[in-house]
Amino acid sequence: MYILPIFGTSHACSSSFIDCQTRYSPAYMIDAQSNSRAYYPGLPRHVHVSTHLFLEAAVCERFTNSSACAWVSFTNSARIYNAEHHEAIARFPEGWSVQPSLTTVAVSDMFFLYALLRNRFERKTYLVVDRQGNQSERLDPLLVDRTRSMVGPAREGWNHVCNKCCSVKTIDGVHHIIRAAVMDGIAIGRPCCGVHDCQKPLPSQRARFCTSHADLNNECAVIGCKARVTPGHQTCEEPSHRTIEDPANRSSLFVLRRRLERLKAFTVEQADDGMGATDELVEVDEDGECPSKSDEGNVKPRARIGRRRTHNEQIVVATCGVVLGRATMFGSEGIDGTRLFLRALYPTQASLPGVLFYDNACSFKKHLDTIGDTYFDRCAMPVDPFHAKTKHKESDTFCNQHCNAARFPDLILENKKWRFNSSAAEMTNAWLGGFQAMVREMRPPRYDFFLDEMILIRNRMIIEDLRRAGENPQEAPREDILGPLA
Repeated sequence: MYILPIFGTSHACSSSFIDCQTRYSPAYMIDAQSNSRAYYPGLPRHVHVSTHLFLEAAVCERFTNSSACAWVSFTNSARIYNAEHHEAIARFPEGWSVQPSLTTVAVSDMFFLYALLRNRFERKTYLVVDRQGNQSERLDPLLVDRTRSMVGPAREGWNHVCNKCCSVKTIDGVHHIIRAAVMDGIAIGRPCCGVHDCQKPLPSQRARFCTSHADLNNECAVIGCKARVTPGHQTCEEPSHRTIEDPANRSSLFVLRRRLERLKAFTVEQADDGMGATDELVEVDEDGECPSKSDEGNVKPRARIGRRRTHNEQIVVATCGVVLGRATMFGSEGIDGTRLFLRALYPTQASLPGVLFYDNACSFKKHLDTIGDTYFDRCAMPVDPFHAKTKHKESDTFCNQHCNAARFPDLILENKKWRFNSSAAEMTNAWLGGFQAMVREMRPPRYDFFLDEMILIRNRMIIEDLRRAGENPQEAPREDILGPLA
């Protein structure tokens, strides 16, 4: 890897027969009529990250894999690179119009642009980008399109099968494949509208409400109070309400707890732009404490101060560790939201796995019975053994009758051990949680794209490990898994 000063140039079409108006740059051609840039087919050796910056593809791969394998943030990637090349940076020609030190913004733009270029290369097509706006904004529509293209069965790895997540059962000479997966949620998220379960985008990262609910900015933050706020405050003129908002009134325990939370959540990227996590959604009462029932039993006024965040990421993981699906839950890890997520991930009953471990399977099963949903009848849904022992009561008759893993003979080997690793989702969550500090301030297009890209890279690594271990990883034909479409 070298740091070199270069001169960039471009050439316009000089045809005298047609009004072409096309200009050719090293990485792409510019169509003046459509005001777009089309990147040349193939994966370039040098990625044109910004007007004055090219990065070798090998450097882009290194930064990307460092994030996927070791949770290295964009800021730390830039700092490591600058530290490794400090001598070359010091020898850079004086007076050059652009300095060679990498920045967080440069590495961030590189990540998303390079991922899109690689995606188009794998799909045997090329990338077309609108020329309007800055590099960050012009990529957003393409990031959204890629995210939408990975919903449900379209996700790479959705049709994965191997010896660690599948079992073959022979009945009357006919082989039946049992696929096993695990579902779980992890509490990482991004800023969202302050109205419970609202999925509309925020007008800015610092906004508390979407444009549809913007009027709530003028409403007192105390729950149940509809009075108008005064300028510069989130509460009305009522003294007791203003006291709740005043940070000086909050107890020492509350302040110390919040400091600890901010320390855990604070990112290097936020330190660079001077903005810390100072406006997170928090509920406090008139004593400056998190709400709880008082000894006297009286209900104290409570307020929601700051921004709300999405509740969690819901994932489905094959028992070998390959992630099959992901969805963002806004209000909570609600049972019906989980049901809709699974319906989208498995759009036909034939595509459902034979076994789906879920730590809240008993509540899920009760909900299905209540609403009369028979879609999941052919899918065994036990509680994974770990949560069954630690979180579910032995006296819960419904759970033991319908969701006890021991009642499913296909889940037990002859040596009395479990056939499948039902802790696969917990292990994946431990990895996914490492990105919390990196994604907490990302805009929705980047947040979704980043997580999907990290999952894609990790899935490929896991599949390669399975291949080396002789577990015979395969991609089953999607049409075979989906079965006859209604």
